[in-house]
Amino acid sequence: MMHGAVPLLDDYLSHSAERLGDKIALVCGEHRLTYDELETRSSAVARHLVTSGVAPGDRVMIFADNTVETVVSFWAVLKASAVVCVVNPLTKSDKLGYLLNDCLPAALITDKHLQPVFAEPARNCPSLRRLIVSGQVDDAELRGLPHAVRWDEAAAGHGKAPP
Repeated sequence: MMHGAVPLLDDYLSHSAERLGDKIALVCGEHRLTYDELETRSSAVARHLVTSGVAPGDRVMIFADNTVETVVSFWAVLKASAVVCVVNPLTKSDKLGYLLNDCLPAALITDKHLQPVFAEPARNCPSLRRLIVSGQVDDAELRGLPHAVRWDEAAAGHGKAPP
């Protein structure tokens, strides 16, 4: 399903899911996702971003390793009509802080193991309306982060469909 006369990048995923739904789209270590699974998961995260206040044209920063969550997030941001800003996970805290305050993303998607790098810069970024953290993060850590939710909550995709 195309958004208009000119296909958008995320239209290619939707079209591939329609044609090749049960075929493997992503191999990441031991993990395998079909086109249908990638489509479903990315749509769920897109719904979460939209219901969290991410508007068309907003920037969403992905600060993570090459994981399934990163790929799902990339497609989700596009489906939310936002702009993907992928940041190398080797970026140091001071540089991440600079990028956050220069880019002013509405959301940051990251992983728990990067918390020593992202926690303080995220707390100091006034534009963040949502912080999504994958990995094993406990309740106290989550409460110490601005507008933070676990990946599993975001991937549940509650809320309206993205535009």
